[in-house]
Amino acid sequence: MPQLDLMTFFTQFFWFSIGFSFFYVFLLHTIMPSIALNLKLRKKKLEFLANDINKKKESASNLLTTYDNILFKTLNTSRNYIIKTTSYGNEWISKSLLKANSINLIESNNDYIKNLAEKSFSFTVLELVLKSSTNDKNWTKLWLNK
Repeated sequence: MPQLDLMTFFTQFFWFSIGFSFFYVFLLHTIMPSIALNLKLRKKKLEFLANDINKKKESASNLLTTYDNILFKTLNTSRNYIIKTTSYGNEWISKSLLKANSINLIESNNDYIKNLAEKSFSFTVLELVLKSSTNDKNWTKLWLNK
């Protein structure tokens, strides 16, 4: 095998060592710092993005809390207005009904009671007349059975 020949082996080893040393120094001083710089920049960028995301999450939670507070205050105010309006409406209706009953409907109520009394009185008189009548006994029996 010619590559293991002792005459050429030392020269090949010598040039391989020199070439590998130059390649190693080139790699160590040129390529590795650029790779390390890229990794550091990438790490910083990821940290910055993570911080930005966390800030946005905090602001979103603050925004949701603010929204909930505003919604609660608005609904509470609306509920209070509805309660006030309902109570005012109930008071107005009860006052209006009392006023209407005391002013407008007294005459109607009196007329109604008067008509009921007249009807009752006329039926009572008719019943007495029928009871005392001897002309038509069948009619009296039918009337009194009702």
